[in-house]
Amino acid sequence: MKEIKFKIYHPSIDIVSDRTFRSLLKTFSSLIREVQYQEVIYLINHSELLPSEKQSLRDRLKGPLNHIPAYYVEKIERGSIVIEVSVSAMALWLLKNTIGESVKEAWKQSEMHKSIVAYLSGSDERKRVIDKNIDMVFDAWKFDAFIVENIEKEELDDDTFSITVNLNTSPLLEEHIKENVKKVDTHLVIEEIQKEINRLSNED
Repeated sequence: MKEIKFKIYHPSIDIVSDRTFRSLLKTFSSLIREVQYQEVIYLINHSELLPSEKQSLRDRLKGPLNHIPAYYVEKIERGSIVIEVSVSAMALWLLKNTIGESVKEAWKQSEMHKSIVAYLSGSDERKRVIDKNIDMVFDAWKFDAFIVENIEKEELDDDTFSITVNLNTSPLLEEHIKENVKKVDTHLVIEEIQKEINRLSNED
């Protein structure tokens, strides 16, 4: 399993402001970075390296892994919200580049590289690790105004693992949005101004 795809789906939001959208994407980015971080930590912890070498790798990667490009956007739809992304391999790429800084013996570097290739080329172990990491990470995070209804995981083919995060809005918040949130466009401005003109005319 080489590729991981994520999809966020919300069935019933009519109006999404840039602020709400940015907040949703920011949370989603943090979640995917954490999933990638946990995968890299798993690979380090299950390697044949010495404890000091493992610690060195973890220390060197901790900061950079917080700022990696988490995903590449493939599709966005509105009406209902649909955001589809493919997860970047930046965390794995950073691990590959950092091995030589923490592990001095060439044979150990080679063995670590071989173990990463075997892990990425097979399907069962990585699927199990990603599956577990998704459950752990999503259980610990919140999507602000949204509720995670469920998470669907599906192996699309031998190469791709797909995760769909189904969101919903709490009934109270949904009612508040319907009653109070309006799309402020040109038509609304003209309508409001026309009402004001009529009100002022009636006062004369």
